[in-house]
Amino acid sequence: MDLPSGMWLEVPLVQQYDAIAVRDADIERVVGPYRERVEIPSLVGALGDVAGASVLDVGCGSGAYARLLRRRGAAEVVGVDVSAAMVAEARRAEEREPLGVRYEVHDLAALPVLGEFSAAVAVAVLHYADSRRTLARMGERICANLAPAGRLFALVGNPRVTAGVPLANGFVVHRPVGLRDGDPYTVSVPTVPPTTLSVRHWSCGAFEETLLASGFARVVWEPLQGAADGGGGGDEPVNLLLRAEKG
Repeated sequence: MDLPSGMWLEVPLVQQYDAIAVRDADIERVVGPYRERVEIPSLVGALGDVAGASVLDVGCGSGAYARLLRRRGAAEVVGVDVSAAMVAEARRAEEREPLGVRYEVHDLAALPVLGEFSAAVAVAVLHYADSRRTLARMGERICANLAPAGRLFALVGNPRVTAGVPLANGFVVHRPVGLRDGDPYTVSVPTVPPTTLSVRHWSCGAFEETLLASGFARVVWEPLQGAADGGGGGDEPVNLLLRAEKG
């Protein structure tokens, strides 16, 4: 699905990712090196030892992180995504290499209680919330699925990157000046032809305030490994990594 960037603001998230699922291999070629150099070591370092843990991967996409965490010793991993096409991709990967990961189709803002997980991961998910209420619902539903003292680790788009500057993961942000929390903007991925995503602008303060109001007791911004050698976007890292702890 390739539409003029303005039209993406009207395309529901599930339709965006159902369309992207068919181009997953092309997108992986663009973002894979960045994920290996920055995202994975940062997330794994913040999570620590997951041996024996239960982990919920929200917005699991084709299951890359769910499989990674299972291989690292997590006793139970459940991946959920709003896109049925993405979940189908993840299930096909599970069929090719059975690891015992379960995948389900769910809208994060309406996620039922699937268990009491030690940790949840949300990679490039929270910045799709289309309103403060939706962002709060996402936080509430994640929190409801965590055991006492459970932790959420979320990679979110950095609200400070410079628009129009190619980022280290190949993405280019197309963001008007003066955006307020919840305002939409687009991000392009240099596949052939380019792939366009519509996301929402959320400040660090908005993430903190909303998660704290959603049942989390503490929000901390974790350091990113490997980002200093070319984060792009005016020396700002592509993503930010937050840790939210359930009280």
